[in-house]
Amino acid sequence: MTPRALLAVLVLLTGCGTATDQPEPVTERPPEIVTVSAEGVVVADNRARAFYGLDRSGRELWRDPAAYAVGADVICQARCPDPVFSGSAEGAHPEPRSLSGVFARSDARIRRVPTARNASDAVIVESDGAEEDSLRLIRPAGKDTRIRLKGAISWAEDASRTTAVATSGKRALWFRHDRRGWREVARDTLAEPVRVLCASDGTAVVAGERAYVLTGSGKPVPITTSLPVVAGCAAGTQGLVVYAYWRDGDGRRFTGVRGVDSAGRQRWSREIAAEAQIRAHPSGAEFLITYGGAAEVVDPAGRTMARHPGTASAAYTTDGELALLTTEGRLRWPDR
Repeated sequence: MTPRALLAVLVLLTGCGTATDQPEPVTERPPEIVTVSAEGVVVADNRARAFYGLDRSGRELWRDPAAYAVGADVICQARCPDPVFSGSAEGAHPEPRSLSGVFARSDARIRRVPTARNASDAVIVESDGAEEDSLRLIRPAGKDTRIRLKGAISWAEDASRTTAVATSGKRALWFRHDRRGWREVARDTLAEPVRVLCASDGTAVVAGERAYVLTGSGKPVPITTSLPVVAGCAAGTQGLVVYAYWRDGDGRRFTGVRGVDSAGRQRWSREIAAEAQIRAHPSGAEFLITYGGAAEVVDPAGRTMARHPGTASAAYTTDGELALLTTEGRLRWPDR
């Protein structure tokens, strides 16, 4: 594996932090881009209490307050904003559906749809009603495949949507996608259960009370930062960041961001007096930090490369194109 592809998947387990380590529910979050493609975006709007889909020109194609109200997850199919709504990782409701109706049928209870190109090319998490869940790989060519797993299932895929890792308990399974759909290509047993995932292209995973990155050698490399607890991550092929949220004694929200190299060493840090959205360019050569009505683009050393004021949320497409949702609710694709 080349150095450019060392950072493939980040799995985080936050240790024994206190309740103050994690932010309390925020009721006034700005609208956020949930998922994006070159054709459009899906937005979660906390103020309007709804999901809605915008095409590339910014025209609203649909709005769904019902899915938002029940805490559904939403993904895009082959392109945005063509959605699939399903139960979240924390719950089994609602039944998966697209804009045209029920998305997929099963003899087992369908919990959620972590990824889908269409109803014939998807991954579905099914439940047996007890402690075992299954990953059902619906393939456009060949029979469906079911993989039984114990414990909650997490799924993360790279920006190209061709490499993915699923974790359940202490197990990690690697998948590849091609014209025949998803197929399992490798698996591993981890030392500890996994809680959070982020992915880039390649094959690597980290786990434990601390955060780890697994490089091409297969040996976990500890990530050492000044954060006492890690709540999330954003990864690209050349770099990654980890971050955490907290409140001070007066209830003010903060975000701590740490840039990490392939050896797991902290290279830069930022403390932000707000709850920020963190996104990675597919290459890992830049990152988005959005807060306070502006999106800031930083390089792998944490230096500011660009700033886009009047931005509520920002995200990168598979090809690294920047999508901005303005504070006025408009969609912009700035030339850079």
